[in-house]
Amino acid sequence: MTFAEYFQILHKRWLVWASGLVLGLAAAVGISLAMPVQYTAEATSFVTVAERVDEGQGEIFQGSQFAVQRVKSYAPLATSHRVLDPVTEELGLDLDHADFADAVEVSSPPETVLLKVQVTDPDPEQAARMADAVSERLGEVIEELETAAGSTVPNVGVSLAQPAEVPTSPSSPRVLLNLLLGGALGLALGLVAAVLRHHLDRRVKTPEDLRDLTGISPLGVTLREPSAYRRPLVALDYRSVSAERYRTIRTALKFATVDRRLEHFVVSSAMAGDGKTSVSSNLAISWAQAGASVCLVEADLRRPGAARFFGVEGSLGLSDVLVGEADLDEVLVSWNRDMLTVLPAGSLPPDPAALLGSEAMHALVESLRERYDVVIYDSPPVLSVTDAVVLGEQVDGVVLVVPAGSARREQTSAALEAFRQARLTLLGTVLSGERRRGGTSKSAYGAEPSVHRAELAPLGTDRKATEAIPSATAPSAAEPVAESVDGPVGEPVRESTGEHAGDPVEESTGDGSGPDQGGDPALGSASHSGSRS
Repeated sequence: MTFAEYFQILHKRWLVWASGLVLGLAAAVGISLAMPVQYTAEATSFVTVAERVDEGQGEIFQGSQFAVQRVKSYAPLATSHRVLDPVTEELGLDLDHADFADAVEVSSPPETVLLKVQVTDPDPEQAARMADAVSERLGEVIEELETAAGSTVPNVGVSLAQPAEVPTSPSSPRVLLNLLLGGALGLALGLVAAVLRHHLDRRVKTPEDLRDLTGISPLGVTLREPSAYRRPLVALDYRSVSAERYRTIRTALKFATVDRRLEHFVVSSAMAGDGKTSVSSNLAISWAQAGASVCLVEADLRRPGAARFFGVEGSLGLSDVLVGEADLDEVLVSWNRDMLTVLPAGSLPPDPAALLGSEAMHALVESLRERYDVVIYDSPPVLSVTDAVVLGEQVDGVVLVVPAGSARREQTSAALEAFRQARLTLLGTVLSGERRRGGTSKSAYGAEPSVHRAELAPLGTDRKATEAIPSATAPSAAEPVAESVDGPVGEPVRESTGEHAGDPVEESTGDGSGPDQGGDPALGSASHSGSRS
C-alpha cells in the first residue's frame, strides 16, 4: 500500500487511533496516580590511592589508573549484607535486605574515581540519611578489603566528597514521561488497530467500497432518514436531499441502457431488510414526478411490503391475475390522483418462483410494458430465493440494493455472482441508508419559495395535491405502516397494530369526523382501475 492509501485509512478510521491515544493517556494518568511518591537522594564519594614519600610522577599516575580500574568493582559491594546490615541497625530501618537493596543504586562515571550512591525512599529526609550512611559504610568496607595482610594502612582511601541533600521534588512518578510514553504507546496501538480494522472489516460502507467490490460506481446513494420509519416515501418531498438522491439514481438508470430505452427492471437485494422496497417505491415516485407513466409491481410474493408503504389494499393482486382469479384491470390501483399505479402482490402462493416463471407472467410483463413507460418490480432477496433471477430474465435488467454499513462483502459478491450465472443484465447498484454527515433536509441548491415567486410542481404531480402537501414525505403519522421485509432506507418500518397486512389504511380528515372517503392528498388517494370481483 502507498502512503496516500495509509493516509486515507487513518482519515477514515480516525476514531480508532484517536481512541487509542486517549486510552494511552488515560492509562498513563491512572498509573501515575497509583504509583507511590518516591524521593531520591544522592551522595558522592571520592576514591584515592595511598601515596608514599619516595614515589615519583610515574608511580602516582599508575596509582591513579589503578584507582580508576578498581572503582568499577566497588559498586556491587553497596548492596551486600556487609554494607547494608550495619546501616539498617544504625538508622533503625524497618526494611529487609532485599527491599533495602532495591532502594540502593551505585554508579561510577566513566574514567573517574567517583562513587555515586542513590537511595530512594518515600521520606526525603530519610532518603538523604540513608544515602550518607551507605556511602560511609561502603567506604569503610572498601578500605578493609584494600588493606594488605599484616598492614594497618589501606592501599585505597574512600572519603565522602558530597553528602546527600534532602530532595525537594519527587523522583517518582514522572508524570510527564508517563504521559509521553502512554500517549506514544496508545497511538501506536491505535494506528495498528485502525489498519487491521480496515483490512478485516468486511462491511460495505461507502460508495468507494461498493465500487471496489463491483468494479463500477453505484447508480446513487440514498440517505438514512430518521423520519423514514413513519414516512418511508421520502421522494414525495421533491425539494429534499433524499428526493434529489433518487432523481440522481433515476438519471443514472436512463443511461444504463444507451442502446435502448429502459422500460422495466427488477429491484432486488442480497438479504432481507436491505431496503429494496424503500428504493423501488421512492424510485417509482421519482420517475412519476418526471412525467412518466409508472407502475410499481409488488413481485415479492413471500413477504410483500410495497402495498403497505402506499397504503393500498393488497388482498388481490399479481398472484390472483396469474392464476386467473382476477383480471389485470381489477387489481391495478391508481395512487395519488393517477400519479402512479401499484400492482399489489395479492394472495400468497405456495410456489412463487414457479408462478413468476410461468407463461402467464410473461404475458403480464408484456402487457405492462405496453401500458406504462416504466415498470418497476420489487422482488425478494436474491440469496434467499430464486424469484429475482426468474423475474430478471423477463425484463431489461436488475438493480441491486446494498445497505450501507450492514451489507457484507461476501453477501454482495454472492448476489452479483448469482446474476452473472443467470446471465442477467446488472443495471447497477444502489447504496442505501448512508448516514447523513451534516446539512439540512432540504436541497442546498435552489431558490427559497416565497409569495413573490411561484414554484412549479413536478410533472407527474397533481398541482392541487402538491399545494396541499408542500413538504409531505410519506403517509402521515396517523397511518400505521406495517413491518415488511424491508424497512425504509435499509431498516424495517414500524409494525402496525390492530390491522391486517392487507387491510387498506384509513386517513382521518383532521377534524375528528372519521375516515376521509375521498382520500388524503398528502397520501395520495388510491383507487382501482376496475371493480373488484
